Amino acid sequence: MAAELTEERKSELARANQLQAEVMKGLQSGEPVERLLLKAVESMALKDNDTVSYPEAKKNLMAIYGDALGNPVPLEVELEEYETRLERLKTAYEEGKETEPKDVQERVRNAVIAHESRIAFLKEKIGGK
Repeated sequence: MAAELTEERKSELARANQLQAEVMKGLQSGEPVERLLLKAVESMALKDNDTVSYPEAKKNLMAIYGDALGNPVPLEVELEEYETRLERLKTAYEEGKETEPKDVQERVRNAVIAHESRIAFLKEKIGGK
């Protein structure tokens, strides 16, 4: 008796198929191989219901090919993520001014500062190539 797929699992499989199609289209259009590799690994992980491989691959790609070797594409991927998180942190900081305890706001403010610092570093490293 085959188990019914949950809606979440169906969504994951649909995302995996979408990523696979994006990889094929990206190969034809010249998308950077680092971005294609991340999409391919994410697709495989989603199909296998593997929650470890994709985050691990992404972390290694950014650390080795971005930070250590200075390849711009992994640095750009990391920059995009930091910029997205920074916007969410700034929103949380503004929304929490009147409602959150002072120590929570201080931690959020420190996170904003850390993100701004990393963004500046990444932009400098990307621009320095």
